[in-house]
Amino acid sequence: MTTATAARATATPTSRADGDDGGRTGWTTSLAGAIAGATARACVAPLDVIKIRMQVQLEEASTGKYRGLAHAVRTIVREEGARGMWAGTAPALMLWVPYTAIQFATLGVFNDAAAARERRRGETEATRSPLVGFVGGAVAGTVATVLTYPFDVMRTLLASQGHPKVYENVLDAARGVVRARGARRGLYAGLSVTLAEIIPASAVQFGSYAALKTRFPDVFGENDFACGFVAGTAARLVVHPLDVVKKRFQIAGFTRSLAYGARVDAAGYVNFAAAVRTIAKTEGVRGFYKGLTPSLIKSAPASAITFAVFEAVSKALAA
Repeated sequence: MTTATAARATATPTSRADGDDGGRTGWTTSLAGAIAGATARACVAPLDVIKIRMQVQLEEASTGKYRGLAHAVRTIVREEGARGMWAGTAPALMLWVPYTAIQFATLGVFNDAAAARERRRGETEATRSPLVGFVGGAVAGTVATVLTYPFDVMRTLLASQGHPKVYENVLDAARGVVRARGARRGLYAGLSVTLAEIIPASAVQFGSYAALKTRFPDVFGENDFACGFVAGTAARLVVHPLDVVKKRFQIAGFTRSLAYGARVDAAGYVNFAAAVRTIAKTEGVRGFYKGLTPSLIKSAPASAITFAVFEAVSKALAA
């Protein structure tokens, strides 16, 4: 696969401006995206658990239950066993498999439309603005998020609850959330914050991936893993504070064991502005960056794995 084709196939998966789609169709793009999402999620699940536990911890790291990455690993394994490192994996897979499939498929539709517009205007892929990749990523992230968001809420609850468990499985958590908060407020808690996070995150991730592929072909042309790693790191640095606010929204009022620290009071998280004020007042600026280390360690390889597996599976399906 040439550098230009590789960039188009992933950052713009189904664009056919030159009549060459590399054998890709809508279903192959969706399937490749689903497999890529599942693989990445399974690989980084333990880091996601640690990230969530630290993000929803109101106490400072020096006095909280989890006092750093290594301490969190030791604590979870000692108290919950090795399986505790994969808490919430079932809803995470239910989230990321359709999320990634929808994301790549939507991005393909968007870029097909962009390619058709270029043809009408007599433009070529070589003259395509890098902005197209950023806008396409934002659109794809928005559609995928809205359609799969309830699984994100379930994942956060199951990953953060610790032991003893409040909910046994995804269905139990869904019933409990609907019973306590109602379907809209419960299953879509924090959706507006999530969209405020995912739109720039997807834009930066896909846009920077496309830009790196096309602007630095000697470095990233055929190295999907390295390119995805850099793109994932950039996206995470941009949106981590919003991710912290989102996680707090999702577990506000959740009555997990006090052994895991103070509970997040729903009264302080009635809207985005209130949530920001609450975190800033009680935890300072550092509160918005809780869990950043495991988040970076997770997000960069997750992005790298996603793009690399997507490319590999797409090539196999096209063949």
